This record gives sequence, C-alpha cells and structure tokens, in this order.
Amino acid sequence: MKPEEIQEIVPGRIVVAPQVLQDIIRQTVAQVPGVARLAEARVGPWALSGGVRLTVVDDRVRIDLALVVRPDVRFREVARQVQEEVTRAIRDLTGLEVAAVNVLIADVEVEERGASQASGSSERA
Repeated sequence: MKPEEIQEIVPGRIVVAPQVLQDIIRQTVAQVPGVARLAEARVGPWALSGGVRLTVVDDRVRIDLALVVRPDVRFREVARQVQEEVTRAIRDLTGLEVAAVNVLIADVEVEERGASQASGSSERA
C-alpha cells in the first residue's frame, strides 16, 4: 500500500487541546508592544481565568481576552494589534478558524512611585 492510499483510506481527525490554544494566545499577546500582561477579569457571568476565555464550536474559536496595558500607548491600536496577531497565530499554527477575538482593557499599568521627600518623612538636621 502506498502512503497516498493510506491518507485516502484513513483521513482521521486532529484535535488541539484548549491548553495548547491558551498557550499560543498567551505567548502571542506577550509579544505585542504596549501589553503589560493578561488580567484576571469577570465579564458578565464569565470568568476570564488568566485573562483568557475560549469557546470552540465546529472548529471555530471565539477568544475573549482581558489585558493590562501600558499607559503610554493608544489602547485601541494595541487592542487591534492583539486581535490581528492572535487570529494569525491560531490560524497559522492550528488551522482553526477564528470567529472572534474580543479584547477588554481591564487596567492600565501604573508605575509605583517612591516615597516623596517632600512628605516630611526625612529627618531634619
């Protein structure tokens, strides 16, 4: 039997585990400039565990993301780039169709500031 005959007889099915999809998404989001990290969030009745919620129906993936972004970026542009990059990564790596990538900007990362010297906390000579 030739290899091409086997392929025709046993087409099989490929299943990608949800954890693999989440790992792809997390790695992709981390590489987008302006994203500080994924955020734990709750949108309506749904919890976005680790900032990601997946729904897969008939080889179509719907992705909900919650992000913490840096304050010096345009939120809409960062969200759009996340949508594009995540869609491309899922399609290229798994062959699954992406039905939607919904992005929630859950927070803005603010740098911690040190104690102010004008606050009277320093000793006087």
